Amino acid sequence: MANASLLTQKVQEIHLVNKLDRSGQVQLDSSFSLNVNFAADGSRCMGKLQQTFRDKEFAGGKFVMTIELVGIFQCNGAFTDEVKRQVHAEVYDQLFPYMQSQCAALAAASGIPGLMLRKSTINPDSIAVNKKGPDGPDRNPDGGPKLTLLD
Repeated sequence: MANASLLTQKVQEIHLVNKLDRSGQVQLDSSFSLNVNFAADGSRCMGKLQQTFRDKEFAGGKFVMTIELVGIFQCNGAFTDEVKRQVHAEVYDQLFPYMQSQCAALAAASGIPGLMLRKSTINPDSIAVNKKGPDGPDRNPDGGPKLTLLD
């Protein structure tokens, strides 16, 4: 059963460095992070997906691309840690196609056509719900916990 429905999404930040000598094929490392913050009443959440690519060949970072995508979601009763973990996985599933599109377009515009992301499978059991107190670093301004994906 779906617990999260995407209401809106936007690209919040883009960082691109392309100092490659020529366009074409390049070996890239790829990593992502996903954070989900919940409203205190459990009715909405904000997911922030960040995808980063770095060239493998050049230690100086001749190619670095980072895109940060934010989505606002309607949630159904995200009160328990179990439901919040499930919502976290659903947020990734719903933001991924938008991230794929943005990464492919930006890479092509920078001379690296054909970039395709591999979608990760998010296991809700591998997600930690952080609860370090009302003013701790792992709390939202509204007091709700942040969720982060464990590697």
